[in-house]
Amino acid sequence: MRLVLVNPPDEIDLMLGPGAEFIQKYEPLGLLYIAAVARERGHDVHVIDAHAEDLGMTDILQHIARLAPDAVGFSTFTCNGAMVFEMGRFLKQRHPGILVILGNIHAAVFARQYLENGCCDVVVHGDGEYTTCELLDRLASGQGFEDVAGISYRGPDGRAVQTSGPTVVSDLASLPFPARDLVDQRLYGLSNLSNQLFVQGKGQKAKTMITSRGCPNRCTFCVVHGSRQPRFNSPERVVDEMEHLQKDLGANYVFVDDPLFLADPKRIEAICEEYRRRKLTIRWGGPAHVRYITPGLVRTMDAANCHDLSLGIESGVQRLLDEVRKGITVEQVETAVRTIKAHSRILTQGLFILGLPGETWDEALQTIRLARSLPLDMAQFSIFTPYPGSPLFDTLAQRGEIDTGIRPDGSVDPSVWKRYVQYICFTDIEPIWVTPTLTVAQIRRLQKRALREFYFRPSQIWRHFRRLRPHNLVKAIRIATRGFF
Repeated sequence: MRLVLVNPPDEIDLMLGPGAEFIQKYEPLGLLYIAAVARERGHDVHVIDAHAEDLGMTDILQHIARLAPDAVGFSTFTCNGAMVFEMGRFLKQRHPGILVILGNIHAAVFARQYLENGCCDVVVHGDGEYTTCELLDRLASGQGFEDVAGISYRGPDGRAVQTSGPTVVSDLASLPFPARDLVDQRLYGLSNLSNQLFVQGKGQKAKTMITSRGCPNRCTFCVVHGSRQPRFNSPERVVDEMEHLQKDLGANYVFVDDPLFLADPKRIEAICEEYRRRKLTIRWGGPAHVRYITPGLVRTMDAANCHDLSLGIESGVQRLLDEVRKGITVEQVETAVRTIKAHSRILTQGLFILGLPGETWDEALQTIRLARSLPLDMAQFSIFTPYPGSPLFDTLAQRGEIDTGIRPDGSVDPSVWKRYVQYICFTDIEPIWVTPTLTVAQIRRLQKRALREFYFRPSQIWRHFRRLRPHNLVKAIRIATRGFF
């Protein structure tokens, strides 16, 4: 069977304005894992990364028509959900014989709406590698999908039918490496205006990898919550992929894009030991949780060429951390950041959320003050956005406090999904929800103030000025003017 997998473009320029310059282009690893498994099973697989190639909807549809596939799969996020809605419906109208499959959390949340509006045939819930292959096998043999686990499909009466809850790949070692050869590697990397700490120089390449799936924590603002059991690749397997990225693809840096990379400190220590044994030089970074930071662990990671860690701090107010079930204290945050700085050369980035439910103006200022007080190399200040799939989205939707796009007559207005925006300081978009204790104007002022107070300090100005190149200076000024004032 011929399968075409599509990473759709999003409307990031509309949603982020000049802040879109911070968004980098990395390989669509989720699709490339599916592609690798499907190829091993003997299927003819093609990948269209429309986001990286700057392709519009017409270009994508022309590519699909030229390839004449048996099935097309779309990776569906909130930021591209409206475009997938439109493309899927067009495909089903013009090419009804093509099986259209949607995957990822946004598609799972709105499976009924996508299916019953004729946008697709199947929505995959959970990990998609083996489920997609099973769908292709059923399509080839003319069988139905009613006993395929972990999907919703369009029944004979046009109604959506869900077979079971999300399926997971328990043994990550059973998966081959992502099929990176199916995309143009020249399209990917980091710019000097990246929102990451590693600066990609001339001749350098930056990549991403995934070493685990799932997260046992229960943060109510997150779409990866307690129902997803954590699964980990072995240290040897992790370093195998690092070695592949360095020696075969010439990468100088890799960001480990796991939901909870430091969940098992002993595993991290084993990864570092294996890394040093093989004498690798590729630098790496990833997300970190303040509960797991110790002097010994950061020294071990530093010795294994760890370049940076991103800490999900969220708030400087303990009440708010408790209410979103973050499971940390402000004191743990302060200790973790200072421990990293005292015992390693690792750069640190703090991730903060403004406008959490119930936050007041003074509490937001408390978070900004915490960010300034910590020895962070970079900070991101997003506004709270109740993304579909998170517990807080479900709560607000049940209360009728949020526009989900679903109308009383069953129709859908997918344009609403463009309002799920974390950086309104760069645009005039009205966010989808704002806590009743603050106004939209106040949230926008707070976000701009946070950026000014953190970055307009001599140490920060000098640090980030060194990241710039002459051809990016005008862009940097335009971004700062729009986002900070």
